[in-house]
Amino acid sequence: MMPLLTHPAFTFSAGALLAVVVISLFAVSCTPANPTEAIVETYRKEMARAGTGGPAPGTAEERQAIDRFTSFLQGIGSEEYIRENARKAYTEDAFLNDTLVTHRGNVEIETYFIQTARAMTHFEVSIDDVARSGPDHYIRWTMIFAAPALSKGEKIHSTGISQVRFAEDGRVAFHQDFWDSGENFFGRAPVAGGIIGIIRKRLQ
Repeated sequence: MMPLLTHPAFTFSAGALLAVVVISLFAVSCTPANPTEAIVETYRKEMARAGTGGPAPGTAEERQAIDRFTSFLQGIGSEEYIRENARKAYTEDAFLNDTLVTHRGNVEIETYFIQTARAMTHFEVSIDDVARSGPDHYIRWTMIFAAPALSKGEKIHSTGISQVRFAEDGRVAFHQDFWDSGENFFGRAPVAGGIIGIIRKRLQ
């Protein structure tokens, strides 16, 4: 009888196991370090870079800045509207993070919103509340949108908050969104949605 160590089945299994171990070690070595600390640092750095020189509380300039931004939020379902208003709403070096992507500058932000508008078949935003704390404005909104690639094109309802810092001219210098993109975007995508659903069931 052929010794166990030289049996073809054993050598194949051992080789397969070794390959899995090597691939796993390689994958671990290539996996980037936990990025969450860097994300928080970037958030705080961008807030500081935006400064605190926006319109004073209770002034007509503040009201105009808020109205300009909220109107822009409500209009980003239209490519034409975006082209006409993105650079009026954001500064040349504005920072935007909507939990999906990060963009810098009103040209890049305009391009991103145009691409988003083209992907949607329905979009509406209602402004639920506006509050101010120091130099920051917090705009709470309800969004309803639809896109063929998400949830079979059905309307998706979501709530969120935009944290905004205005520049001295009333345009947005810093824009950070807070909303459940895991549930309302990735969770509605065909493949990613299934994976997220499995993970959530395991956490319950």
